[in-house]
Amino acid sequence: MPPVLKTRALARYFLLSSGSVILSGCLLSPEYVPPTTRLPASYSITAPVRSDPKFTATWWESFKDPALSQIVEQAFSQNLDLAQARERVKEAYATARATAPATDLSGRVEAISDTNGADGTQASATFLIDLFGGKRKRAEAARARADAAAYGAQNARLVILSGVANAYVDLRFQQASLTHKNKDIRSRRKTLRDITTLLESGEATRLDQIRAQALLAEARAEIPPLTTEIARQRNRLSTLVGTPAGSEGAPVPGSGSQPQPTAISSAGIPADLIRTRPDIRQAERLYAAAVSETGAAEAARYPSLSLSGKISHPLSGDLSQSGLYAAGLNIPIFAQGSLKAAVDAQQSRAKQAFLEWRSRVLAAVEEVETALVAVNGSHATVAEARKVLALNEESLSLSRQLLGGRGNATILDLLDRERSVTSSRARLAQARRQLARDHIALNVALGLGSAVVETAQTN
Repeated sequence: MPPVLKTRALARYFLLSSGSVILSGCLLSPEYVPPTTRLPASYSITAPVRSDPKFTATWWESFKDPALSQIVEQAFSQNLDLAQARERVKEAYATARATAPATDLSGRVEAISDTNGADGTQASATFLIDLFGGKRKRAEAARARADAAAYGAQNARLVILSGVANAYVDLRFQQASLTHKNKDIRSRRKTLRDITTLLESGEATRLDQIRAQALLAEARAEIPPLTTEIARQRNRLSTLVGTPAGSEGAPVPGSGSQPQPTAISSAGIPADLIRTRPDIRQAERLYAAAVSETGAAEAARYPSLSLSGKISHPLSGDLSQSGLYAAGLNIPIFAQGSLKAAVDAQQSRAKQAFLEWRSRVLAAVEEVETALVAVNGSHATVAEARKVLALNEESLSLSRQLLGGRGNATILDLLDRERSVTSSRARLAQARRQLARDHIALNVALGLGSAVVETAQTN
């Protein structure tokens, strides 16, 4: 048997046979078991849009909006929060690599000279044996926390993705609202001209003209807030992609139509969230780290063994050499109370980490369920809003024809139809905006787009 194994066996025999340490056994470290929780077999509702697997990893491309896709990719490469998150991952894995291994060996070699002028060399070494796996458990915990940092970076990517997509949707909504408001202004100018013509022929009153003028002024007054909000969203997108607001490199060139999803990612089943949600994966890795740290705290209650040696060798004269060897067993007898308290505290932290994991899972299921209901409702709202706008536009056109042909329509009817068209346009734009935001929320709730990779491959 090798000397190290003989020494380790002797140390274990001494530990078990002596009564100096009151301990319960040698199997100290709790083994980590991946957490589980009961989940329903399926979601209570399904999305109404045909799912398309090709948009699962890059769901934002289902909007088929090149500008949005370009901004998203720009944010992934230039966003400063993501850059910081990536650096934190590098730091975490470097820290994990620096964690002491299960067995430590340290030593030194030096030149010596005695009082007689004889020169020589002296080498010393200390060999620490991790009898009960404390250092191994600390290394496991460091690795698990590094994995947690990697999943934290993926979650940060998901947050930035959500922020970029929502800001883009809001920008296009404000631009669409401005376009609609300009249409309202043109329509109300025409109405004012028609009423003025009727006033000159004695078929309208000054009150009718004032009402038309007020309606036009009302539309004009809504232009400045829209332009302000457009600038605000542009500035927000600039910051998200890592460029100064107002600079030439600002994203979103020109105007564009409101983005609408053409397909939706499959929601799968609730159990899939444990794999796809980076925040759940992060919580699971933190729980694993807490379990390993519990094992390290338990191992600290048990003895540690060290072997040391020193060898001296002259550089001249005879080839004689001298050596000194020693073994030490450190037994923490009088610190058992505080060490046991540390174990209890760490066990509580591990339970908290498990409960946090379960909480994340439940919150994720809730988010997906809510998002599915919202997507369903938004699709129905957009469909009905289109019908309302079409009917009101037709009603406005008929009112103009009837009024111009001296038919059965009044000036108040015309003004009322103007307001109805304005309201229905705004309602449709808002419904489209909400559908896009609900689509984003669903994909984010599913954890899609976070670029999940095996953290074990990250170094």
